[in-house]
Amino acid sequence: MRFHVLTLFPEMIDQGLHTSILGRAMERGYLTVETTNIRDFSTNKFHRVDDYPYGGGAGMVMEAEPVFRAYQTVEEKIRRKPRTIYLTPQGRVLNQTMVEELALEKDLVLLCGHYEGIDDRVLQEVVTDYISIGDYVLTGGELGAMVLIDAVSRFVPGVLSNEESSQFESLQDNLLEYPHYTRPEEWHGKKVPEVLLTGDHRKIDAWRHEASFERTKERRPDLLENAFLITCACDKTQSGTSEIHDLMNALTRYGKSLDLARKKIRRQKNRFGAKDLLILHLPMEPAPDAPVADRKEYTANFWGEETPLILILSGGEHLTQEQWREKSAEVESELCAHGFLTVALIRGIPRGEGLKRFSFALREQIYTGRWKNKKILASADAL
Repeated sequence: MRFHVLTLFPEMIDQGLHTSILGRAMERGYLTVETTNIRDFSTNKFHRVDDYPYGGGAGMVMEAEPVFRAYQTVEEKIRRKPRTIYLTPQGRVLNQTMVEELALEKDLVLLCGHYEGIDDRVLQEVVTDYISIGDYVLTGGELGAMVLIDAVSRFVPGVLSNEESSQFESLQDNLLEYPHYTRPEEWHGKKVPEVLLTGDHRKIDAWRHEASFERTKERRPDLLENAFLITCACDKTQSGTSEIHDLMNALTRYGKSLDLARKKIRRQKNRFGAKDLLILHLPMEPAPDAPVADRKEYTANFWGEETPLILILSGGEHLTQEQWREKSAEVESELCAHGFLTVALIRGIPRGEGLKRFSFALREQIYTGRWKNKKILASADAL
């Protein structure tokens, strides 16, 4: 992963990042952080890069040309147009999903502004993302850039010694992380919860989920509005099961799996509420070796109550796009009549990096509440 920081104060970046975990990751070659001093591209002998704003007002504005020239050196070096982030309080507030999505990039350019900002014309020309680290104003973008680099770097392979350290984080399920304990078992009269000493991982996971919920309720109750218990339902005798479960695991630590190949599961009443979310994988047309002859058998006993639904339909490759739309609309209509609300309707099973990007798009929809107003419609090839 290569970070390219365009800044007026490169020493601030260099001194702030070359220690601890990030410093070791750079020494081992997992990360590089290169700074470009915008002042070096000034067009006047005093290396001034700012001027008075048109229209008057307090403060100065950074000029477009030095910023553009600095950016061009990076573009020429990596030989392609890079994803370029401008750190600004006017951008989208950084969250965990955005961090993980940015970690998929090979190069990120971070543009740090100062004074009253940067001439908007150059921003329109080079910036791809406007990101804020919070609803407050700093003296410059360098601290924001360092926060972003630190957060993104944790998801770069090799940076953390224990990969699980970045796999499950606060906010992954829109829940805060559970409390942690270490030796001794008792300290200042406070004991480690007994369940953590049992070695029963199922009970431990259940305790951690409950503890996460209670901590979120106490400290960040606003997050609970878009926190869901996620269930994945698919026929495990058919292809694509592993990808569907990979998707669930990318969305939640506490997912539940239902095997539609089992008669018991198909016959029992499976009821879901408004705080559940269902990932449902169905064949457009059941295969000859499928345990059911009619697709509707899979969902006859699935009932929701304004339950968000991620519907993935596979098969039907011989169908035209129009025919597929008609059949998928029929399936969706049946499920909506059973009380489900569609978050995403996908043709085929995303794989590889497409699966990762799809999971990030879903998390952004689900955990911000945007699914209530906008549905994802896509094919695996489009992700």
